[in-house]
Amino acid sequence: MKLFLNFDPCIECKEMMTELSSEEMLFADDEIRADVSAKFLRHLTYNHNEVVKAVMSEVKSQQRSPEFDLYK
Repeated sequence: MKLFLNFDPCIECKEMMTELSSEEMLFADDEIRADVSAKFLRHLTYNHNEVVKAVMSEVKSQQRSPEFDLYK
């Protein structure tokens, strides 16, 4: 699922986005990238209510795609 959110990032958001898109992060191991991504998502969750509301409304509005049981 891809979500395109329109919100005004704060200074801390911009710093984290710069860090996430840096060259050293591209070559970092999976654990480090996961930790930095989780830190950014926690920041969005706790500090930007408009992002949480937009995600919740988008998830509720999407219909669940049919799941095919390939093992039947």
